[in-house]
Amino acid sequence: MIKILALGNSFSEDSTAYLEKMTEGLYVRNLYIGGCSLERHSNNLDNEAKEYVFEEHAKRHPDFPENVSANEIFASEKWDYITVQQASPYSGVVESYEPYLTNVLGYIKALCPTAKVVFHQTWAYPKASESGAFAKYNNDQNEMFECIKKATKAVEEKHGLALIRVGEMIQALRETDLLDDADYTRDSIHLSFNYGRYIAAAVWAKFFGKTVNDFLPENADREVIEKIKAFIFS
Repeated sequence: MIKILALGNSFSEDSTAYLEKMTEGLYVRNLYIGGCSLERHSNNLDNEAKEYVFEEHAKRHPDFPENVSANEIFASEKWDYITVQQASPYSGVVESYEPYLTNVLGYIKALCPTAKVVFHQTWAYPKASESGAFAKYNNDQNEMFECIKKATKAVEEKHGLALIRVGEMIQALRETDLLDDADYTRDSIHLSFNYGRYIAAAVWAKFFGKTVNDFLPENADREVIEKIKAFIFS
């Protein structure tokens, strides 16, 4: 069993919601604060702040009715992998990553010395996004995507972290005629429950060396899911 902890926000919630349902051999949990940035994660670790919801399947874990600190969860298990990410508004802003990512990595190394850290590359907003943060990228999906690629490449080069390339897969699928752009998201920023979350989980599964089963999200078309699966695992 591979034990994975995501230090994230609603975007790691989206990516991990279906993961255990779609594959075998993965134990996946998420530390959730909506919109949490690397700066806030860093400050929370400095202060051992009990601000996180500890989640499984994108819901609060029933054994953790109260919020927790990342510090205590890091130390609570022998995690094989810990994923980190930047909040979506700043995901393509290279300057927003440091010194916070370095500080977060220092805590992980100290509290989880055997865990491998990987970086979760998130996705650009839909073309019709009404998020105010989209203005950072001139309300242009392609510009946001290219900025995310640049920022995550810098993470690879500076820290030697492998990337879970969800953003690149979402964008590659957007360039096909399989679905309309809006079908990948459910609002101005988050992944759709039927297809977007499935894609993200499949990318994670592939990253960790797993195949996916016949899980079908609610309101998803089986034929479309099979085409998505073939695209990702080709």
